[in-house]
Amino acid sequence: MNIALLSIVIMLAIGSLMIKKSVPAIISFILMMFVLGLFYIHLDAKMLGLFQIFIYTGGIMVLMLFGVTIVGLEFPKFKTKPLNALGSLLFFVLISTLFLRSADTLQKVATSKVEDINLFSAFYSDYLLIFALIASSLLYATVKMSSVLKQKRSK
Repeated sequence: MNIALLSIVIMLAIGSLMIKKSVPAIISFILMMFVLGLFYIHLDAKMLGLFQIFIYTGGIMVLMLFGVTIVGLEFPKFKTKPLNALGSLLFFVLISTLFLRSADTLQKVATSKVEDINLFSAFYSDYLLIFALIASSLLYATVKMSSVLKQKRSK
């Protein structure tokens, strides 16, 4: 059952990236988030699954539909730039490395009976760096998309 749910999630994620029309891509992404919530519920993480379904899926749906009203039904055309792709790949590798650095600590905490109160304060700087990188990349993407939309409207 786990493999079936995760296979559906991966197919919907690939579909949301490959579909050219924005509304079907958003529907594919929302279904992916919903099936991911079902996967969490299947793993007996019911609260996480319900949060995934109600909070994240609902919030993403509202934000994406708001984006459709701004962008329109078709994604704007843009030139692919190899340096941007390389930068995205390096960013992904950096964030993955930072997450994997704390995998052994997370494994210790998951197997211990008592919750470690100092876990958050001990690794706060690592997570702060990761979230700062994610936030700055989202801010850059927002500014870049607004300039693309401004160029599209001026033509």
